[in-house]
Amino acid sequence: MSIEFEFSEEQQALRESIRSFLTKEVVPIVAEMDATEEFPAATVGRMQEEGYFGVPVPEAYGGLGLGKVAYCILLEELGRVDASHATIVGAHTSLGTTPLLYFGTEEQKQRWLLPAAKGEKLLAFSLTEPGSGSDSGSLTTRAERAGDRFILHGSKLYVTNGREADTVVVLALTDPAQGPNGGVSAFLLDKGTPGFSVGRCEKKMGLHGTSTAELILDGVELGPEHLLGELGKGFSIAMTALDVGRVSLGAASLGALEAATEGALAFAKERTQFGRPIVEYEAIQFKLADMAIHAQALRYLVYNSAARQDRMGVDPTRWSRVDRAAKTREAAVVKCLASEWASEGIDEALQIHGGIGYIRGSPIERAYRDARIAQIFEGTNEIQRLVIARDLIARGL
Repeated sequence: MSIEFEFSEEQQALRESIRSFLTKEVVPIVAEMDATEEFPAATVGRMQEEGYFGVPVPEAYGGLGLGKVAYCILLEELGRVDASHATIVGAHTSLGTTPLLYFGTEEQKQRWLLPAAKGEKLLAFSLTEPGSGSDSGSLTTRAERAGDRFILHGSKLYVTNGREADTVVVLALTDPAQGPNGGVSAFLLDKGTPGFSVGRCEKKMGLHGTSTAELILDGVELGPEHLLGELGKGFSIAMTALDVGRVSLGAASLGALEAATEGALAFAKERTQFGRPIVEYEAIQFKLADMAIHAQALRYLVYNSAARQDRMGVDPTRWSRVDRAAKTREAAVVKCLASEWASEGIDEALQIHGGIGYIRGSPIERAYRDARIAQIFEGTNEIQRLVIARDLIARGL
């Protein structure tokens, strides 16, 4: 397997453009956003205008058509600046537009994907329920047949963008006897549909700029045009979208690790103790070296994985079983390593900052709080290790 990777001139230019935009538009509002715990509607709107919510979506469907590598560049740069903005984009793009692009009909793409990629609509994705987290196959939300229509009953938890989204991808049981493989289907649910409401929004340790909402489905009636993909194939649709999300989540974690490393290095050069900058002490140098080692390794891993997804294309019917399995394992590895190495590196960066790093409102303190969730959402790291182990047993290294 090749691990060589090099960015094109266009991709380098995209990175510079994104970094310039985020420095001007997002950096100045992050501290206040974190303190007030408000969704950053103004900056999200400007990012939508720039096309950032449709980076990997083909131009024919309203996106920029730049693929997964470019999308990971965006998430890496967002991760450097603010995890909330990265999470908002990730929930919309990885988990919202991916199912539509890969599995939607042409009519669904025109109705839902095109405005989402153009930045006119915000998407969300809902799988988790009160009794269904890591055991994502144990859903209780049901979509009962009524002629050619479906009636949805149940509730969903921890839905990123749930309060603000115009449309939510909802996973529900259509045939409980079949279980997750054959009995779960995906639906497109629009805000304002009778019976659909937003419940409580959680107060969280981090990601203060995101809504993490409960969604209540009380007799929601949907027509056949709202069924996404084939009946009973919802679990496969969700897992395919999560493979994309886990790689882009890795890119955001990489960005967070890079920002923490750069911040700690700059601080260590300025901070003096016992008459010397602390960067001259070996204990500090070893921390910085480990952070740099992990960041460099992650760059290759994230972008090699994103490039594989670009090569595979957006038509799952054309993927071989080997390619699909390799993509899933790779995404799990990226998610595990990136989330854990980022948390470890940010923790070491806080240690280098000493007491000032523990003060509420400092960038490293915010990064410390924001980073922890990456080991939990989009599939816990324990589940990722289970995915990796099963594939290892089946296919070997």
